[in-house]
Amino acid sequence: MMDIIGTILSRLVNVALFLVIGLLSLVAFMGRTDLHVAVCGLLAVLCGVIGTILLRLLFRGIARLGGLTSRSQD
Repeated sequence: MMDIIGTILSRLVNVALFLVIGLLSLVAFMGRTDLHVAVCGLLAVLCGVIGTILLRLLFRGIARLGGLTSRSQD
């Protein structure tokens, strides 16, 4: 049961990260470039996907690093 809840929460966090990164990049592209709206949208989606993947990898790396340091202290 806890695995199912963990999986659901993990996917919700992924979606939230994608939305936040995508919207921030869309605002940045719209304000700083003269590109067409559709091109800005596609670039924002691409930035959202790549940013979400990179942040999840960063979080996993930090968790592993924390796990290694806590084991060495025992």
